[in-house]
Amino acid sequence: MKILVVDDNEDMLLLLMQFLKNWGHDVLLASNGAEAWHILEENDQIQFVISDWNMPLMNGIEFCRKIREDNYFDRYIYVILLTARRDQLDLVEGMEAGADDFMGKPFNKEELRVRIRAGERVIQLEKILEERNKKLREAQDSLQKDLQAAASLQKSLLPDKKESQPFLSHGFRYEWLYVPAAFIGGDSINFLRLDSNHAGFYIVDVAGHGIPSAMTSVMLHQTLSAANGQAGLLKDDISFTPHVYIRPPAEALYELNNTSQHENDAMNYFTMIYGVMDVRTSRITLAQAGHPPAILLRADGSAELVEGAGGVPIGMLPDMLYDETELTLSLHDRLFFYTDGITECENRFGEQFSQERLIETLIKYANLPLDEIVAELAAEIRLWRGSTTYDDDITLFAIEKYAQSKENSIPEDVSAPFDADSGQGEIVIAL
Repeated sequence: MKILVVDDNEDMLLLLMQFLKNWGHDVLLASNGAEAWHILEENDQIQFVISDWNMPLMNGIEFCRKIREDNYFDRYIYVILLTARRDQLDLVEGMEAGADDFMGKPFNKEELRVRIRAGERVIQLEKILEERNKKLREAQDSLQKDLQAAASLQKSLLPDKKESQPFLSHGFRYEWLYVPAAFIGGDSINFLRLDSNHAGFYIVDVAGHGIPSAMTSVMLHQTLSAANGQAGLLKDDISFTPHVYIRPPAEALYELNNTSQHENDAMNYFTMIYGVMDVRTSRITLAQAGHPPAILLRADGSAELVEGAGGVPIGMLPDMLYDETELTLSLHDRLFFYTDGITECENRFGEQFSQERLIETLIKYANLPLDEIVAELAAEIRLWRGSTTYDDDITLFAIEKYAQSKENSIPEDVSAPFDADSGQGEIVIAL
């Protein structure tokens, strides 16, 4: 081991150098703290120092303090102070200055050898700890990169506000707010084209936080979003007119619930609202699974809760039946869906933002365009929180009827049910 010996007494330096070399150590010498400091800066192999207390330019106490100052070195340096002082207060002062050990002069040769060996063990332990910390930092950096990649993936799954508004020509548009509590979140939203006249949309809040919730959220997105031009849980292809069966929201939730049962994990569930909108009639059918009720902001600035039966969260119990709620959007009406991360967001006093305050905020900004309402709400929540970090995901999804349809669509007629025996009639889309 390479040891730096610091003493203004030349005889003491030579004596210590002889002992240390006989014990197999490399030795560097300095006559004061200032010279020793320069040697330490120039030689990154030195991790052991034996220093006198009383020296010119920089004494042993000042030297110790400088070594420990602001973690200047990227390695641990073990320091033994040698001094003729015997007072207990001197021992305390030396240790508080950063010395690891303390020996009085004149010293016992064998005692010094044993104390050096004890110091070597400490240095070895420090090296092992640093190596483990290095591996932990590397693993953390790798995990951080993975989480950032996962966050980018989740963000890419959100509906595109500018390019993927499939029913603008019918006078409908959407807006959303999504702020995950961590890199990734358990909330999910989407707006889907089920066919040329029907839109499907949902908001999901997976129980828990972190990677498991985020994985469930992504899998749900893949399961539900197959509706964009594909058959799946939300719709089926059929061989006769109208060639597509759009599954009613209550039926869709029933099927999703039964495919989401986990025998070994009773806490693997999520709340959800799923809706289907006929863009020709502006009629919306909603089914709710344990999720907070939607808020309807009317064109006149009034607001009301879209009360439903509530329902049981998806994945909690099998064979659950769900009720449906219907409403019709008039021109300039807005419909807001949200997760409890908004209403339960706490300020520094532990007070929740609340559903009432959410409604008041929407009414307050009702005269603004939809995107500005959402932006103002986000600002109000940040102000309430007093921070840009949250305990739960902050998610909101809004649909607006902003104009009359530009297309001349014939309103949907409720046709007779299809008779499998006679082959007469058509499939009813239960909306």
